[in-house]
Amino acid sequence: MKTLSYSTTINKPQEYVFNKLMDKSVYADWAKAWGEGMTYEGEWKEGGYMSFFDNSRGGTKVVFEVFKPHEYVKAKHIAMVNPQNIEVELTDEMMQKWIGSLEEYNFRKLNDNQTKLEVTMTVDEAFQPMFDGAWPKALGYFKDICES
Repeated sequence: MKTLSYSTTINKPQEYVFNKLMDKSVYADWAKAWGEGMTYEGEWKEGGYMSFFDNSRGGTKVVFEVFKPHEYVKAKHIAMVNPQNIEVELTDEMMQKWIGSLEEYNFRKLNDNQTKLEVTMTVDEAFQPMFDGAWPKALGYFKDICES
């Protein structure tokens, strides 16, 4: 497993940035870095399950191991889902490598109106090119959404 880190500084308060990241009405606008039509279903809470997917290729299911509002979120990828959000069999090596990956979000208050959002992915190294391409774009989109 390899640890990958991405970050951006957003000119908004910490609570605002956290709430905007959880806002389903803007999720597809910044998650388009992975594809069009992204959505999610589940519960934003510790121990809760959430699926992130699109309506053509499917996606991934996580369990939130840690969920501290406005501060820190840690999710473990536990399954793959189809476009109807139904768990699927792990049919290839890449799918099997994905299970167990970790995704973490740190919301660091820099001052009353500035937050550093740090994303850490702990994944098989085979996923690094995808994330190195997508996360900077996604964070750029997200920063623009927050600051507009």
